[in-house]
Amino acid sequence: MQPLPTVLPPPALPDGTVPTRPRERQANLERFQAELEFVQCLANPLYLHELHVQKYFDDPAFIEYLKYLEYWRKPAYVRFIVYPTCLVYLTLLAQPEFRKAMGDLGYVHLLLQKANRHHETWRAEKVPDTTVKDEPEPEKEKEADAEAHSPDV
Repeated sequence: MQPLPTVLPPPALPDGTVPTRPRERQANLERFQAELEFVQCLANPLYLHELHVQKYFDDPAFIEYLKYLEYWRKPAYVRFIVYPTCLVYLTLLAQPEFRKAMGDLGYVHLLLQKANRHHETWRAEKVPDTTVKDEPEPEKEKEADAEAHSPDV
Protein backbone atom coordinates (compact mmCIF):
# COMPACT_ATOMS: atom_id res chain seq x y z
CA MET A 1 0.00 0.00 0.00
CA GLN A 2 1.42 3.36 -1.04
CA PRO A 3 1.42 6.28 1.39
CA LEU A 4 -0.85 9.15 0.47
CA PRO A 5 0.97 12.04 -1.17
CA THR A 6 1.51 14.88 1.25
CA VAL A 7 2.15 17.47 -1.46
CA LEU A 8 0.00 17.94 -4.53
CA PRO A 9 1.68 17.16 -7.84
CA PRO A 10 2.47 20.07 -10.14
CA PRO A 11 -0.39 21.14 -12.42
CA ALA A 12 -0.73 19.46 -15.78
CA LEU A 13 0.76 21.10 -18.85
CA PRO A 14 -1.50 22.17 -21.75
CA ASP A 15 -0.73 18.92 -23.59
CA GLY A 16 -2.01 16.94 -20.57
CA THR A 17 1.32 15.66 -19.29
CA VAL A 18 2.18 16.12 -15.64
CA PRO A 19 5.75 17.32 -15.05
CA THR A 20 7.78 15.74 -12.30
CA ARG A 21 9.50 17.73 -9.61
CA PRO A 22 13.16 17.26 -8.86
CA ARG A 23 13.66 15.07 -5.78
CA GLU A 24 15.18 17.92 -3.76
CA ARG A 25 12.22 20.22 -4.44
CA GLN A 26 9.75 17.48 -3.57
CA ALA A 27 11.62 16.79 -0.31
CA ASN A 28 11.59 20.50 0.55
CA LEU A 29 7.85 20.74 -0.08
CA GLU A 30 7.17 17.72 2.10
CA ARG A 31 9.35 19.12 4.90
CA PHE A 32 7.62 22.51 4.63
CA GLN A 33 4.20 20.91 4.88
CA ALA A 34 5.17 18.65 7.78
CA GLU A 35 6.67 21.55 9.77
CA LEU A 36 3.68 23.77 9.03
CA GLU A 37 1.32 21.06 10.22
CA PHE A 38 3.36 20.46 13.37
CA VAL A 39 3.73 24.12 14.32
CA GLN A 40 -0.03 24.61 13.93
CA CYS A 41 -0.72 21.60 16.15
CA LEU A 42 0.92 23.62 18.92
CA ALA A 43 -2.24 25.78 19.01
CA ASN A 44 -4.06 22.91 20.74
CA PRO A 45 -3.42 22.70 24.51
CA LEU A 46 -4.52 19.04 24.51
CA TYR A 47 -1.78 18.29 21.98
CA LEU A 48 0.73 20.10 24.20
CA HIS A 49 -0.46 17.99 27.12
CA GLU A 50 0.11 14.84 25.07
CA LEU A 51 3.64 15.99 24.22
CA HIS A 52 4.23 16.42 27.96
CA VAL A 53 2.80 12.97 28.76
CA GLN A 54 5.07 11.36 26.15
CA LYS A 55 8.04 13.19 27.71
CA TYR A 56 8.99 15.18 24.60
CA PHE A 57 9.56 18.25 26.77
CA ASP A 58 12.30 16.36 28.65
CA ASP A 59 14.29 15.81 25.44
CA PRO A 60 16.88 18.59 24.81
CA ALA A 61 16.80 17.82 21.06
CA PHE A 62 13.06 18.49 20.99
CA ILE A 63 13.52 21.80 22.83
CA GLU A 64 16.12 22.76 20.20
CA TYR A 65 13.63 21.81 17.48
CA LEU A 66 11.08 24.17 19.05
CA LYS A 67 13.70 26.95 18.92
CA TYR A 68 14.35 26.11 15.27
CA LEU A 69 10.63 26.54 14.51
CA GLU A 70 10.86 30.23 15.43
CA TYR A 71 11.46 30.91 11.72
CA TRP A 72 7.69 30.64 11.25
CA ARG A 73 7.43 34.19 12.64
CA LYS A 74 9.13 35.64 9.55
CA PRO A 75 6.73 37.30 7.09
CA ALA A 76 7.65 34.88 4.31
CA TYR A 77 6.36 31.99 6.43
CA VAL A 78 3.79 33.44 8.82
CA ARG A 79 1.41 34.05 5.93
CA PHE A 80 0.84 30.29 5.71
CA ILE A 81 -0.26 29.97 9.35
CA VAL A 82 -3.99 29.56 9.85
CA TYR A 83 -3.94 29.27 13.66
CA PRO A 84 -1.83 32.16 14.98
CA THR A 85 -2.27 30.96 18.56
CA CYS A 86 0.38 28.37 17.76
CA LEU A 87 3.01 31.11 17.75
CA VAL A 88 1.91 32.25 21.21
CA TYR A 89 2.30 28.71 22.53
CA LEU A 90 5.62 28.34 20.69
CA THR A 91 6.87 31.34 22.69
CA LEU A 92 5.49 29.95 25.95
CA LEU A 93 7.08 26.55 25.31
CA ALA A 94 10.49 28.21 25.57
CA GLN A 95 9.81 28.56 29.30
CA PRO A 96 10.38 25.44 31.44
CA GLU A 97 7.56 26.46 33.82
CA PHE A 98 5.02 26.42 30.99
CA ARG A 99 6.24 23.05 29.72
CA LYS A 100 5.85 21.66 33.24
CA ALA A 101 2.35 23.19 33.56
CA MET A 102 1.26 21.24 30.47
CA GLY A 103 1.22 18.15 32.69
CA ASP A 104 -1.64 19.62 34.74
CA LEU A 105 -4.96 18.80 33.05
CA GLY A 106 -6.67 21.52 35.08
CA TYR A 107 -4.37 24.12 33.58
CA VAL A 108 -4.86 22.66 30.09
CA HIS A 109 -8.65 22.92 30.48
CA LEU A 110 -8.28 26.50 31.70
CA LEU A 111 -6.37 27.32 28.50
CA LEU A 112 -9.10 25.65 26.44
CA GLN A 113 -11.80 27.66 28.24
CA LYS A 114 -9.95 30.93 27.65
CA ALA A 115 -9.55 30.09 23.96
CA ASN A 116 -13.24 29.23 23.66
CA ARG A 117 -14.26 32.51 25.31
CA HIS A 118 -11.98 34.41 22.98
CA HIS A 119 -13.43 32.73 19.88
CA GLU A 120 -17.00 33.30 21.06
CA THR A 121 -16.51 37.05 21.16
CA TRP A 122 -13.83 37.77 18.56
CA ARG A 123 -14.77 38.85 15.06
CA ALA A 124 -12.56 39.74 12.12
CA GLU A 125 -14.84 42.66 11.32
CA LYS A 126 -16.55 44.51 14.08
CA VAL A 127 -20.25 44.73 13.37
CA PRO A 128 -21.37 48.36 13.42
CA ASP A 129 -24.05 49.22 15.95
CA THR A 130 -27.16 49.41 13.80
CA THR A 131 -29.70 49.36 16.59
CA VAL A 132 -32.12 52.25 16.43
CA LYS A 133 -32.53 53.93 19.73
CA ASP A 134 -36.13 54.49 20.62
CA GLU A 135 -37.22 58.09 20.56
CA PRO A 136 -38.47 59.10 24.01
CA GLU A 137 -42.20 59.39 24.12
CA PRO A 138 -43.39 63.01 24.30
CA GLU A 139 -45.38 62.44 27.51
CA LYS A 140 -42.41 60.93 29.32
CA GLU A 141 -40.23 63.80 28.07
CA LYS A 142 -42.65 66.37 29.50
CA GLU A 143 -42.79 64.54 32.85
CA ALA A 144 -39.00 64.39 33.02
CA ASP A 145 -38.73 68.11 32.21
CA ALA A 146 -41.38 68.98 34.80
CA GLU A 147 -39.56 66.98 37.51
CA ALA A 148 -36.24 68.58 36.60
CA HIS A 149 -37.63 72.12 36.78
CA SER A 150 -39.91 71.76 39.81
CA PRO A 151 -38.75 73.55 42.96
CA ASP A 152 -37.94 71.42 45.99
CA VAL A 153 -40.31 71.96 48.88
